[in-house]
Amino acid sequence: MDFKPVIWDQIGGLEDVKLKLKQSIEWPIKFPEAFVRMGLTRPKGILLYGPSGCAKTTLVKAAATSCHCSFLSVSGADLFSPYVGDSEKILSQVFRQARANTPAIVFLDEIDAILGSRSVGKTDHGVQERVLSVLLNEMDGVGLKLTERRGYKAELEGGSGEQIENEKEVFIPRTS
Repeated sequence: MDFKPVIWDQIGGLEDVKLKLKQSIEWPIKFPEAFVRMGLTRPKGILLYGPSGCAKTTLVKAAATSCHCSFLSVSGADLFSPYVGDSEKILSQVFRQARANTPAIVFLDEIDAILGSRSVGKTDHGVQERVLSVLLNEMDGVGLKLTERRGYKAELEGGSGEQIENEKEVFIPRTS
């Protein structure tokens, strides 16, 4: 939960990406009455994708800092365990912690590694399917902002076919 605060001005360039994140994350938190008045719904999740090292994590930390949100980051290495049921339990615990510390941003780093690809046509219910099920159930939680990060657009297009209601997709170009 503790992270080094990042302010928007510390991120050079990417003005269009920063604006989209502010509109999707900050504005619903800072101006909830305006969203209600205009009949707008806030996104349940945001999918950030782009090459490694293009500031996806830093951008989300800046959004969390600006909104005074709790920030929870989870990667595939954090989730997977050799014991049956542990991965699902860890993911549920992350969302439980986020609900206890709302408003919160849950950052799923390299979600493609966490969820894998469903295009292979597996018939068994492996750990990735169980984790996906827990993730989709937990995303229905109240007061959470979910942010995912994928490395490559090609993997995005061939990845999970699950649709997340009110999800925004933001491409972050290479910065160097």
